[in-house]
Amino acid sequence: MPNNERRSGFLTSPVALMRLSALLFAFLMLGHMSAYPWSSARSLPEARLVESMKSIDFNFMGERSAYWSLYFGWGLLVGVLLLTMAVALWLLSDLADLAPRRVGVLAAVVAATCATGAYLSFRFFYVPPFLAFAANGVILLTVAARLLTAPVVAAAEPAKS
Repeated sequence: MPNNERRSGFLTSPVALMRLSALLFAFLMLGHMSAYPWSSARSLPEARLVESMKSIDFNFMGERSAYWSLYFGWGLLVGVLLLTMAVALWLLSDLADLAPRRVGVLAAVVAATCATGAYLSFRFFYVPPFLAFAANGVILLTVAARLLTAPVVAAAEPAKS
């Protein structure tokens, strides 16, 4: 097999595609966290909005809180979850050859989640996260299709003594 065919086969393997998806999630997390503190406050109305979010307290699930605390904390949580997804996909890619059906199902679940993330990003946020979620959805759907249609390799039986 020529070297170019081997290289292109690796680049389209489920393992490589899952790792590409993991990298996209890491870049999505970096993009999300680069917008910290998730407010621009460049104009007077924006500054007033941020100040009111920080100063108006309310009761939330029995605790006193400000809208800013929820907004800020949620932003941090999203960053942590995106990083967790990146790490999980990278580690899960190692299992693609050992348990292709199970990893394929997980890839399909994450692909569906990415489709939801793409829709919500397009509807409520910005184009860059929409593109990242859409690309991840396509990549992971490809991974799922390949793993779920891969031939089942029977496990070797233990030697009898």
